[in-house]
Amino acid sequence: MNVKTMEGLAGAGSSISMISTPMNVAEAAERKGDTDKMVRALGYAAELTEQAEAYSEKTSQGMKLDAEEAKKQEKLQQEKLIQARREERKEQEERTEPEAARNAGNPGYDSVQISEEGRGMAEAAGQAPESGPDGVRDVIYGSTGEAAEAVQAVGENLNRSV
Repeated sequence: MNVKTMEGLAGAGSSISMISTPMNVAEAAERKGDTDKMVRALGYAAELTEQAEAYSEKTSQGMKLDAEEAKKQEKLQQEKLIQARREERKEQEERTEPEAARNAGNPGYDSVQISEEGRGMAEAAGQAPESGPDGVRDVIYGSTGEAAEAVQAVGENLNRSV
């Protein structure tokens, strides 16, 4: 809370509470018929009212300053959040860039290459792999997880919806 706001609230409150004294004196003087005393008491009450209005204006100024300060703080906080989000996105991009570079030649599916040693072992076991144009065997896996022959090799359509 701004100093002007606190000072204005305290001053206005005390001025309003002090108005009751000259007003009571003015009422008593009116009953007795003492108009001079009544006019003086009402003058004091008017001064206290003006003083309360001045403090009220000071309170308004302080509240405007409070609102401006709150807007500044909110703007700073938003800028900090924006900066943090930018840094977070940058870190995410840095983490995904190496992965994207690794997958740059990958057209969207996984492939397996069998080493010469593995081919030799497969031939010895009687399971020589059929190679495609780049030396890689085409394999399609069914819904059960078992390998099925490629459609091109078999010459028929496989139902992939199962």
